[in-house]
Parts: sequence; C-alpha cells; structure tokens
Amino acid sequence: MSSIDPTAISRPRSPDLISGYRLEKLVGTGGMGEVHKATQLSLGRTVAVKLLNQELAKDPSFIARFQKEAAALAALSHPHVVSIVDKGKTDATYYLVMEFVDGPSLRELIRQSQFDMMGALRRMLEICRAIEYAHGRGVIHRDLKPENILLDQQAGGIAKVSDFGLASFLDDASPSSRYALTSTHVSMGTLSYMAPEQRVDAKNADARADIFSLGVILYEWLTGEVPLGTFDPPSQRKPGLDARLDGIVTKCLKPDPEDRYPSVAALIADLELLVPGSLPSMLPVKQTRVQRFKAGVRKVVRTTMQATAVVMVLAASFVLATAFYLSGERRAASAPGATLMAYLGEPRIQPVPGREESNPERRRLTLGEGLAEQSLVVAGRPVTLEDKTLVFPWQDDEQSVGRVRVDVTRRDGDSLSLTAQLLTEAPPLTFERRLRDMFSLYQPSPPPTASMLLLGSTGRYVALVHNGVGEPLRLEWALGERRGAMLGIESPKAGPVNVELAVDAEGRLEAFLGTGKDRRALFEPLVLGAGWVEQFGDAPFPGFGCIEGACRVSGITYVLKQSPPGGTTAPVPPTPTPSPPKVAAAVPAKAVVPKKAPPPPPKKQPVKPAPKNGKRR
Repeated sequence: MSSIDPTAISRPRSPDLISGYRLEKLVGTGGMGEVHKATQLSLGRTVAVKLLNQELAKDPSFIARFQKEAAALAALSHPHVVSIVDKGKTDATYYLVMEFVDGPSLRELIRQSQFDMMGALRRMLEICRAIEYAHGRGVIHRDLKPENILLDQQAGGIAKVSDFGLASFLDDASPSSRYALTSTHVSMGTLSYMAPEQRVDAKNADARADIFSLGVILYEWLTGEVPLGTFDPPSQRKPGLDARLDGIVTKCLKPDPEDRYPSVAALIADLELLVPGSLPSMLPVKQTRVQRFKAGVRKVVRTTMQATAVVMVLAASFVLATAFYLSGERRAASAPGATLMAYLGEPRIQPVPGREESNPERRRLTLGEGLAEQSLVVAGRPVTLEDKTLVFPWQDDEQSVGRVRVDVTRRDGDSLSLTAQLLTEAPPLTFERRLRDMFSLYQPSPPPTASMLLLGSTGRYVALVHNGVGEPLRLEWALGERRGAMLGIESPKAGPVNVELAVDAEGRLEAFLGTGKDRRALFEPLVLGAGWVEQFGDAPFPGFGCIEGACRVSGITYVLKQSPPGGTTAPVPPTPTPSPPKVAAAVPAKAVVPKKAPPPPPKKQPVKPAPKNGKRR
C-alpha cells in the first residue's frame, strides 16, 4: 500500500464513519478513493478500509467497478493475494475492508540503491504464483505494476498482490459477469505496463496480458528502467545478471501474445531454475463438477475447431497459391514508417510558397503561404498544393506510397517543433480495385495512412503515423541501432487531427495531439539525450508521407530554436557598443558638422530681424 504524499490535502474522516470499525489514519490515496488504517472493533485487529470517493460514488460505473474488485478478491484466497474481510455502504459512499499489509510497496523497494538478485527472483516467484492462482480461478488482474505489489514485513517481507479494481473474469457464466465494464476498443490500465493488445482493446485481452506486465515488472526490478520500444537485454543493462534472464524477459515482452509464455505456470518453471532451493509451484486448484464439465466441452470444441482449421488452411493455401500465380508479384508487409522510407524512385524538386521568420535565437518556417519560395523534395506519388494544403491525390495505379521532404536550408538549433493537421480518405471502391483486392487475399491492402516525419541521414527517421479516424496513433523510430514503435491513444472519431512532434534541448522527443487546452501527450517521451542531432546523422528535415487513399496536410509550421550559450550572453553586448563611437569619431567627423550647422542659423535669424524692423519703424 503506497504511503500518502505528506503534502497531500485530504478531508478528515470521522473515526466512527463505518459501523463496527474505527478509522485510525489515512495511509494511501488512489484514483478511486482513500485507504485508511482501521481497527475492527469485534476482534480488535488491524485492517485496511478502502473508501470510494464520494463524487465517484454517484457514478454507477465506478460503483460497479468497486463492487467488481470486491467480487475478484472474494473469489481468491491465497497467501500472496491481499484478502478481503467485508464490504458495505454508508450514507455517502461504499467501502471495502481488507487485510492490512504493514510494509512498503514494490515501487519503494525498486527505488532503493541496494539490489539483491536472489531476493528479487524469490519475490517475483511469489507474485507469479499469486497471478497463476488468480488465472486458475478465472480472474485476470489487468493492472499489474510495482505500486500494486505490497511487501508484508510482519510475514517476513513476502509479496502480496492488491488492487483488483480493473480485473476481468474469464468465465462469462460467473456471477461477476454483471461487472463487465470494459467496452470493446477501450484501453484500461497503466500505459507503461500494458500489453500492446490491451492498449488497443482491453476487453478482449486475455491472461497473456498479465504475463506481459510481469515481464515489465521483472525488467524494471532488474535494471531500474521500464523497457520501451527496442530495449537492451537485462544482462547488458546491468552486468553481473544471469544471462538466462534475458530469454525469460524477452519471451514475456513479445508484442504478439502467441509468442509469449502460454501460461504463468510456464514462466514459473523457467524462474524456478534460477532460484536454488525455491519451493515448487502450488498444485492446481481442484475443480468442481461444473468446471470439469465446462473444461470437457471446451476440449471437444477446441479439437473440432483445430480439425476445421486444418481443412481451412489447406483450402486457403490453394486459394493463396492461385492468387499468387495470378497476381504475378508479392509485396512484403512492413511497418508504415519503413514503407515510407523505402526507395520510391528518383526524387523531384517542386517549388511552393512559404514564409521564413528568423532571429538569432529562433527560426520559423510556415509552408503554404508567404512570398518566400520553398522547395519540396517529392518521391513516389505526386503532390499538389491547394489553398495552403499539401494534397496527395489518389491515383489508381501501382504507386500507392508518396513522401515529401521540405528542403530547409538552415537547420541550426538544439530544439525543434513540427506541427500540422493530418487527414486521410479511403480510395474509391472501383470495379478494378475490388478485382485486384480479390486476387490479393494473401496481402490485404493497408489502410489509408498519413504520417508526419523527422528525416535525418539515409535510413534514420521518426514517424508519427495516423491510420484514419478512430484508430490508435503510432510512433516509429529508426535511429541507427535504436529502433522501436509505440501505440498511443485513438485519434478523434471525425475530421483532421492536429499533431505535433517536438524535441527539446535535453533530447526529449514527444508527440502531442490537439491544440490549446485540448493538447495532450500521445506517448511517453523518447529520451534521445543532449546529443540527439547526432542520432539523426544530421539536423532533421521536416517531412510528410502518404500510403494508399488520399492524404491532406495543412497548417504546417516548423520551428527551430537555439538555446543561448551559458555565460557568454553578458559580455557580448558591450563589445560592439564601444566600437561604433570610435569609427564615427575618426571617419565621419566632417559629415557630422554640417548636420549640426543648421540649428544655429534659426537662432541667429530671429535676432537679426529685430533691429531691421526697428529701423523701418
């Protein structure tokens, strides 16, 4: 149970808020409510009371989620799972009474400087056995992270898994089916610890999503870092670790669920080989007659489906072979960023209007308006400029990929920002296209895709990919040996999307969606370091790409900034100021005299007329 921040402000609770319990002190807060240390008056024992936030207690969905956590805990009785004691409702909110775990969370243990590999592996086995037991009871946690693992000091520091508020149930016939709160294509959990399939569709994620989260926890415990994109094996990040851990972690973190461990039991079997004297895994839970009947039915259905699948594979193989023969060529599927960076033919130079604004600290380029002519380096599909908008028009031919690079001449700076609006449109379903797709079953046409690019030297790039409305945005990068990809939040359901790629002077690359008050981060920052320009091979050019369909890019702005050098700005202004006076005094002295001569005559002229006027009188 995470300790509360000493600066947090919480409203005091009445000690006798819940009948039969006395609240002692607030020990933790979370997204759904508070956790108090309390005393159960009937037995005089210490317990933990979790109170649902009073505002959330008015929302039926949060009430159901709170009840769901109680149902999940009630279904589990394991030494490494926090047990439930009671649940109920007050006049203002709902509460759960749970076992009180007196000890730190795994997050606090990871932050300590000391590291005991054998101790970490033994506790990791305890966590895995708890999750194996939960899966055997039909419960998937879906929010495993160090904050939800508690270490019971009174029980010798054993690990206990808590917070089943986002759990799901494998058995649809269980009483908990009424708590099915997750909708299709909704992401639930903590981004850094979520499996790729859970980020896109949490409802359909199965037990292998928990295996991915266990792999992230194990990697962070061993190295102190969360694995992002293409990560180094643990033994390379921290010398001295057993190299066998590399294979275990890598198998847990496979993007495709089919490539991971098929069950937590298989993961435990590999971990036990690294921990001498570890206790054997727990025996499987004894099944009821109904559960055995359901297991038998599932086995029959699985066997039937496997036989059907074999027949379908044979039939599909014939169709695919025929399609391959008729099509005459085969395209290799690849990631959108790699597709855009492939060779698309000889580039063409295309001038377009633009505007450049520059000063010693900042350089700003706006494309599509202004009197300064800019050059586009076009490869693949043609590009037109329509009312300040770059357009990749759809052409029903073999060339479906187009790339544009804005040829910025000066790119000196240590931070940049590239913003634009992206819009994709599906190609028209003509008869010829339907016919071609029918004979391309082995390689379905990719969805229309627009991308914003930062282009370095050959083969080095960062791409922010938009696959159409309602689809998750994607970040890809290939910077030498550093390669990877991340899925982000879904794009808006309609209209263009406002996106931004930004790199600050410290080398933090971030992607954003929206503008103004609606601007929000899409992914976790990609840390490139202070020498980030070297990873691109050269200061990057702004660019855009389109795959299939039609793509429109508007509102293009590219900003380069140069941070002022530390300690050199103060002495620079005084040096130019004394030099101009010396030059002015030595050379244009004669030129200055005539400029000062006109003021004296006006002063003398009013004096001379006075005596003349007097004489006339």
